[in-house]
Amino acid sequence: MADRIRVLIVDDSALVRDALKSILESDGSIEVVGTAKNGLEGVEKALELKPSVITMDLKMPMMDGLEAVARIMEENPIPIVVVSSMDMKIIIQALTIGAMDFVPVAGDMNAIAADLISKVKIASKVKPIRRFKIHPPLPVRSFKRPERLKVIAIGVSTGGPQALQALLSHVPADFPGAILAVQHMSKGFIEGLVEWLKYTTKCEIKVASDGDRIKGSTIYMAPDDYHMEAGEDGKISLTQNADSAITHVPSIDVMMSSVAGIYGPDAVGVIMTGMGRDGVEGMKAIKKAGGQTIAQDEKTSIIFGMNRVAIECKCVDRIVPLEKIVDEIFDAMAKTG
Repeated sequence: MADRIRVLIVDDSALVRDALKSILESDGSIEVVGTAKNGLEGVEKALELKPSVITMDLKMPMMDGLEAVARIMEENPIPIVVVSSMDMKIIIQALTIGAMDFVPVAGDMNAIAADLISKVKIASKVKPIRRFKIHPPLPVRSFKRPERLKVIAIGVSTGGPQALQALLSHVPADFPGAILAVQHMSKGFIEGLVEWLKYTTKCEIKVASDGDRIKGSTIYMAPDDYHMEAGEDGKISLTQNADSAITHVPSIDVMMSSVAGIYGPDAVGVIMTGMGRDGVEGMKAIKKAGGQTIAQDEKTSIIFGMNRVAIECKCVDRIVPLEKIVDEIFDAMAKTG
């Protein structure tokens, strides 16, 4: 079938390659067009076979998966789904250098079947883009210390780790605002993401705890299984999901709406790469409250989904490429309040 999703499997274990092939081809819309036993062979076959999607192990001989991901995304961009039992920090590193998504392997391979098939199908619909380069540090900006705290509310999903690293690495250590961010991820990986982001982030960055005081020069990432909200007392409030209609926990909409309600014109909403529409209602709330709103553009988005819907709903003030978002945040902060 000409319209099948063509997949290349890269893994050093013959047993795993066979298991992944069996899982993927159990879905009639997927065809495994080749396998590779190490990263070097994977890079070569990616060029030769031109698959729709690559599944990539990370620990392999000759060339490991990290180097293979970097080579493919720089030279011959193809959507890559990491399938690995590696340490979460290594998986996060793969995401920051260009992998689109990941399927953590723990125990029985059959247990990952639905997740793997779903993520391969999503990846097949993505227009591959070359690996983002982390740009040199921006010129130091001088800030007039605001009378009131400005809060930046960021929502991001698929493609987020790499985009967040590129964005947050350019936020200066003396940034006067507070940043609240929701990243949709598989459970158990947010701590690893934060640890990885610490290597390139100048501000304090942490997984939020209930009762954390919201302060400048600090980035708060929403934890697993809890909605993160800004409270009237100037502190973070973590709540468990009480509304079955809310698909994502944590929810970008819940976080952004709380920021809009508390900080109003002192809020800046930023919606980035990701599938679905979580965050659109939150962006509407920030704009309605008098705050400023920014969306990542289509060209630099792994998936132009949440940001596309926000743009179509006319709740976005500026649409800019990833590398321009920090400058737009600075300018928006000067206009808020």
